[in-house]
Amino acid sequence: MSSDKIDIYALKFQIGADELYALPRDVSPREYFRGVKDGQKIILMLYPQANDANRAELLEFIRIGKWLNSNGIKSPELIEKNNEKCFALFEDLGDVSFGKALHQNILNPNDLYTMATDVLCVLRDAKPLTLPSYRDGRVHENRRQLIDYYVTFLLGARQDEAMVQDFLAVWDGIEAELPPCSQGFVHGDFHLENVIYRPDERGVNRCGVIDFQDALYGPLPYDLVNLLEDARVSVAHDIKVDMIARYCANMSAGEQRVFRSWYRVLAAQFHGRVLGLFIKLAAEQGRDSYLIHIERLQNYMMESLNDPLLAPLKAWFKKEGVDFAPIKDLHGDRIRACFKGL
Repeated sequence: MSSDKIDIYALKFQIGADELYALPRDVSPREYFRGVKDGQKIILMLYPQANDANRAELLEFIRIGKWLNSNGIKSPELIEKNNEKCFALFEDLGDVSFGKALHQNILNPNDLYTMATDVLCVLRDAKPLTLPSYRDGRVHENRRQLIDYYVTFLLGARQDEAMVQDFLAVWDGIEAELPPCSQGFVHGDFHLENVIYRPDERGVNRCGVIDFQDALYGPLPYDLVNLLEDARVSVAHDIKVDMIARYCANMSAGEQRVFRSWYRVLAAQFHGRVLGLFIKLAAEQGRDSYLIHIERLQNYMMESLNDPLLAPLKAWFKKEGVDFAPIKDLHGDRIRACFKGL
């Protein structure tokens, strides 16, 4: 069920809100609404499909939010929840995301990325939380999306499972050559729209963190990659350099080498996965707005493949005839026609 099929007035009455309106949707199964109840600004998180999986995800969001707040990272406080109907009301942290603050020049980019990086430094040092493993989860598994969607579209043919497994084996080999990576809390979607600017606060409390229900226990560079290698925003090279240095400031030289190596490997995996995802969203859901970012991701991939760490991957792409040059006449109808014919 999408938000335009939800009876806002009935929903407003059900939760006892004085005001309620829908917020723009993302790619998740959740619906969000902003409103007022008993004079307090609220955010309603609603799963239109009230099934066991979505109830579990809602409870996980609440659990992780409590942990974040206990470790000095501001997340929305729970006001009330209805497990049966799969919704919850939360404190409204405001409508100025870091993305909005950047685009409207409310904050200069250096200050913005510094604050967000400081949040990750706090999370790096926080007490442990039991979470699903990154290695066993869909983020790591979805490395294959590059083949399943981007390469399928690029070559005009569905790629067989043998090719996918060969591709994953190359990645496994690259990872196996690296020293073990430090593990910890991974937000999993730490980009500018998931950090809310709170100008009246101080320190990391100026950052309100949201959309963390898919958090994992995994490689610590991942969230910094997500922040600095965002598919939707080009980050200046000097800011990337400064933020990586800031995050690594208290590490030994050896620890920094390991972190930076994993950062480069995870960045290439991230770009490939998102390339596949954006083609998938156009092919299967008609979400063509993401296609504007494809060329940026292709540029990221070409830059990544110049790193000696990724030489085996570069050779594999060359062997399979896969490149990351701009795609002429890239649009949703063409993508959908390709996949429909496969």
